[in-house]
Amino acid sequence: MTSLMNPTSLTYDPVAVEIHRRALDAITNEMAITLTRTSGSPVIYDVQDFATSLLDTDGEQLSLSATILFHSGSSLMGTRAIIDTVGDGVVSPGDGWIVNDPYTGGAMHQADVAIITPLFHRGGHIGWAFSNVHVLDTGGLGISGFAPTARSVYEEGLRFPPTRIITGGAIDPEWERYIAANVRIPDLVLNDLRSMIAANNVAQVKLSDLIDRIGLDTFREYCTINKRLCEETLRGRIERMPDGVYETVDWIEYDGHGEELLLEVRCSLEIAGSELRFLFDGDPQVDAFVNGTPGLVHGSLMATVMTTLCYGDLPFNSGIWRPITVNFARAGTVVNASEPMPVTGAHTQAGTRITKMTKDVLSQALSFSDDPELRGRVAAQSFDAAGLSPLVGVGHGGAPTVVFFMDAVGGGGGGAQTVFDGLDVYGMTISPGVSLPSVEINESKQPALYLWRKLNPDSGGPGTHRGGQSLDFAWSVYETDKLVGAVTISCTGVPARGAGGGLPGATGTWNSIHDTNVDARMSEGHEVLEHSLCGRRTRQPANIAGLQLNDGDVLHMRCGAGGGLGDPLLREPGLVERDVRDEYVSQRHAELIYGVVLDLEGVPDLEATAQRRRGIRRSRLGAEPELVQGHLDTIGISVLLDRSDALPGWSCGYCRTRLCETSRNWREVSRRHEQPLTERFAELGMFVKERVDPPRVMMSEYYCPSCAGLLVADVYPEGFAGYTTPRFGD
Repeated sequence: MTSLMNPTSLTYDPVAVEIHRRALDAITNEMAITLTRTSGSPVIYDVQDFATSLLDTDGEQLSLSATILFHSGSSLMGTRAIIDTVGDGVVSPGDGWIVNDPYTGGAMHQADVAIITPLFHRGGHIGWAFSNVHVLDTGGLGISGFAPTARSVYEEGLRFPPTRIITGGAIDPEWERYIAANVRIPDLVLNDLRSMIAANNVAQVKLSDLIDRIGLDTFREYCTINKRLCEETLRGRIERMPDGVYETVDWIEYDGHGEELLLEVRCSLEIAGSELRFLFDGDPQVDAFVNGTPGLVHGSLMATVMTTLCYGDLPFNSGIWRPITVNFARAGTVVNASEPMPVTGAHTQAGTRITKMTKDVLSQALSFSDDPELRGRVAAQSFDAAGLSPLVGVGHGGAPTVVFFMDAVGGGGGGAQTVFDGLDVYGMTISPGVSLPSVEINESKQPALYLWRKLNPDSGGPGTHRGGQSLDFAWSVYETDKLVGAVTISCTGVPARGAGGGLPGATGTWNSIHDTNVDARMSEGHEVLEHSLCGRRTRQPANIAGLQLNDGDVLHMRCGAGGGLGDPLLREPGLVERDVRDEYVSQRHAELIYGVVLDLEGVPDLEATAQRRRGIRRSRLGAEPELVQGHLDTIGISVLLDRSDALPGWSCGYCRTRLCETSRNWREVSRRHEQPLTERFAELGMFVKERVDPPRVMMSEYYCPSCAGLLVADVYPEGFAGYTTPRFGD
């Protein structure tokens, strides 16, 4: 790395290399602009659910313009699948492949359709262009690519392994007829395919122009240098985290077949020098749409690495992959499924848990780094789940339509950070560029009327820094007889976890309200809000198909929130005052968990607050704490690695009391309070869906036995053996 970073030893012009990198980024950005300007789907031009990428002839990525970051995985695997399929065969200008198969093409799920075309310069093959969009339908049970009750991949819709459907720059007419015959809205689907061809055509023109200016040899040299720079920069950051093994566990939720399943998934990260070695395992695969595949795991993992370790200043290309190894303990699990298991919900189910586990193990490693910059990257989990309701019916003008609103993709709260609260309505780690859909566009395009869209108070995980708040919205079927389809939400019972003493965030849910008073109130000139909406409600599973909403019926969805960071008792009273004033937090919530008492004017009573917080600490230990709970050096790092003795140990970050040697789990010597999560959240006015089937979801809060500081709040199913602590190398 020194030879690259030391200006006196450089053998290339760093300014020219950086200009070259930005030129490649500009090309992928122009591809993205082309998609938004040629697609007729609001999912593309409004919400921006797409990705574009350039790759070289070996399938190594040169640039990525992605509002959906996990397409870092599908662009890599999809393109390499085509390279393997073509083999020694000839590719020609105007050829193009369609790929959407998670099993053979690295796709995230079947609705994420890619068009991949070869790029040429003066007759020579120089690379590949990749465009991917979420198409609004792929046929089968999977309306808009989601089949929550499917039992095999064959029910879910069209699957394309790498298939050459484009010759001479246009879709083969026979393939066009085949696709049109198998989807519900053929004109829109085919137009999106043509939009991707247009985007790749832009790549062809712009890349050829670039090479004309600098020459092919220089182009390849600069690409090689940029990949090496990214690799070495990332390796340098990895080297500043301690060698060791970091482990975590999470649970995929599924209830679409009548039984409430909690499917365990596991992640182990070994850091060895400048290498990140991930190992994933999980419960056996199930005949439900939650199963993941290797492409999904790679993409979900990389999205987290990019947002955690690249932090905006490290561009993406294949150099980022080089220090990372991804392995699976075995085949046939919910994170490494085999055909014919269904996978249309893979990215919102298995994928989101991969994201959370990757965040967890990276935060563990970052928290023990000697580098304050890296310690500052510790964060709580974001909601990182999606709620979706793909429905079909008759739209404006009597034409068939697919209603696919993505409010609950962008509506989840973000995890708290070391420097500030989590972002409200953050969205998902895999899709930081996805925006909330425009209410006006949705209403103008679909037979729907929004009733409200607001923030959920008391939803963000409590902490010194609070988790981001989530979105609550509802819309009514409007000016059509009925809509029929599915609903899925992927995180209703096992929430996004806090870190370093922060509590988890609220979970999400949905419900439908039938035979409502919407038309009556609207005709009388009244707005319809949650407190004034009347109708018939029934308990629904999180995953359902065959839902029918008639004219005037309402779909109500509440997103989940991000976890908190650090002990809530250390949050500045002024910040709690602001949250109460802004109606982010209720006054009861503020007093119960933050220990902040407000006077009649809504101003913190500092003496009463100090007394209340002392009382909470006494209740944690059952006695007066021996030591004063201080503030953490870095918010969110509540347990420190103590190397002051001959044998390294764990110590409390609040009071520096040594807890035990690292050969033991520090939880064993901490004070523990365990209760069902539903009970704890009910006390705090936070939402989590209560399970009908066992096991119950529990929460254990672990406190320092000396100062009563909250070290961690673990969430797990009843009977779980417990989380482990890191095992450090020599």
